[in-house]
Amino acid sequence: MSLTIVLGTRPEIIKCAPVVHEALRRGVPCVIIHTGQHYTPELDEVFFRELDLPAPITNLNVGSLPPAKQVAAMMDRLYDAFLEWKPSVVVVQGDTNSVLAGALTAHKMGVPVAHLEAGLRSDDWGMPEEGNRVLAGNVADIHFCPTEVQRIRLATEGVLDGVHVVGNTVVDAARHYVGKAEGTSKVLETLNLEPGSFALLTMHRPSNVDEPGRLGALIDAIEDMAVSYGWKIVFPVHPRTETALKTAGLWDRLEASPVFVLSKPVGYLDLLHLQASASLVVTDSGGMQEEANILQVPCITLRANTERPETVKAGGNVLYEGTESAELIALAKEMTSKPRDWTCPFGDGRTAERVMDVLMTFLDTKV
Repeated sequence: MSLTIVLGTRPEIIKCAPVVHEALRRGVPCVIIHTGQHYTPELDEVFFRELDLPAPITNLNVGSLPPAKQVAAMMDRLYDAFLEWKPSVVVVQGDTNSVLAGALTAHKMGVPVAHLEAGLRSDDWGMPEEGNRVLAGNVADIHFCPTEVQRIRLATEGVLDGVHVVGNTVVDAARHYVGKAEGTSKVLETLNLEPGSFALLTMHRPSNVDEPGRLGALIDAIEDMAVSYGWKIVFPVHPRTETALKTAGLWDRLEASPVFVLSKPVGYLDLLHLQASASLVVTDSGGMQEEANILQVPCITLRANTERPETVKAGGNVLYEGTESAELIALAKEMTSKPRDWTCPFGDGRTAERVMDVLMTFLDTKV
């Protein structure tokens, strides 16, 4: 048997790493095909290095394209790669264009598809990720759900076979590397920060950054919140967010601000250390909602909905779609005042073991 993992973005690299390591530990051949969806060193190379991953067998170098053209280019190149490497099963993770392309190409070529993080739903079809995760799930043979919430959702959609509740590999990764991050990361020293003196901000979703008026209003509210609590705002800026900030005429203001601490996207160990050291996480990222929950750091999610409702139910996350300073300040007080005693709903850090148990049993039946 051989596993082929198709990935293309920073979150996929992080969440696939535990499965790669567990496969190799068991002596199961496992290779990575990188689509090139993320292609800057800050969003790619540093994660392979820090997570001790083998280099991809090929990089499709698709790069930045309009979504439909990007998926089409990935599928065209994946077809040739699958012909060459002959995977026994293709593993995809999450909800990116790389996931959709990998799942559809494998399905069309008669190769079984395993979907990590299956069954997540925001019910917001304005999010490109919703279409990706639903379509990929519709052709998957094996569905690895993080919690019972996703199993139940798949059942309501008529998906009953091949569904396994295994936890989320984000827990495996965070728990394995958080100690290393604390011991080796110098990001606090580099940015001249003390633990607890800052909130960590990430934004990249089109709904928050593509409309200059909303982006500016969010920046105003976040700045007011920081001033109210005496925090810095540490802001590792995604490339598309940097472009949006410059287009909106906000970049120079943020660079000159005594409140905002801007940086390029940081590596996994630095990001873990920043999250663990922050008083609050403010984000529109799905993965950071999970990581904040695992690290027991309060989180405000700048969205009207989330495909991770378990984080809200647990008490460590709250949704906020507005732009009013007073409301954001009140939410920050609510979240930072409560005890950090919520539980992690995403498993015990042994998800990759369960994934490999299922995959090996599945492939044994195909021999």
